[in-house]
Amino acid sequence: MTLGGVNPDDIVLADVKGRRFYAIVIARSKRELEVRPIDRRVTHHRVKAREVIGLWRRSRAGARHVEAIGRAA
Repeated sequence: MTLGGVNPDDIVLADVKGRRFYAIVIARSKRELEVRPIDRRVTHHRVKAREVIGLWRRSRAGARHVEAIGRAA
C-alpha cells in the first residue's frame, strides 16, 4: 500500500510478523508510519508500508461538526 493518502488520526490494520493489530496513525515518513496500537499488549510502534493491509480514514467534516457542537454547549 502507498502511504500518500494516510494522515494522522487515521486507523490502520497492520500485519507485523504474522501479528495483526489495529493502530492509530501518529505521524508519516516516506516509508513508515509511527502508530499507537489500540490494544496495549501490542509493542510495535512503527509500521512499514508493506505491512499495512487496511485503512480507515477519519472523516474531517465529521470532526469539525463534533467540535462545533462541543463549543455551543
